[in-house]
Amino acid sequence: MQHLGVDYLDSYVLHGPSVRHGLSAEDWETWEAMERLHGAGRTRLLGVSNVNVGQLAELYAGASTKPAIVQNRCFAAMGWDRAVRQFCGERDILYQGFSLLTANREALRHRRVHEMASRTGRTVPQVIFRFALQVGMTALTGTTSAPHMAEDLSVYDFELQPGEVRAIEELVA
Repeated sequence: MQHLGVDYLDSYVLHGPSVRHGLSAEDWETWEAMERLHGAGRTRLLGVSNVNVGQLAELYAGASTKPAIVQNRCFAAMGWDRAVRQFCGERDILYQGFSLLTANREALRHRRVHEMASRTGRTVPQVIFRFALQVGMTALTGTTSAPHMAEDLSVYDFELQPGEVRAIEELVA
């Protein structure tokens, strides 16, 4: 925080569990250290990234400070992380989806997604980001291009039809 020149962090996210299944002693030690920072007012929200629903449920059940954010890579071929999103939605945890474009090249080429882009007068990436918003995700983008940033932010003034949302939700690569 000294290096950043701040007194607190808005959010502090554990990059991910150190094991594929469950949580290790090291994961718990790290989370407890994060909870101490939260308790001291050094961070406002705690979160976790790269978790499956089992790991998230274990963390949620055992944590004194519940995760407020989950940040996961989201693959169409794996149901857009539906189980984790549902867990988050039931507990008011903010779900942040990343790699929505780079992890889903097949979905971006899908005929149905292109039809939606044509119908709405939007780009295919905008359709995917709008889909993410409509299913309760916060869509994260890693672009450094100013035009792409402006395009990515221009998804709040249109909606996909319910059938279109379902069609994207059901896409498989």
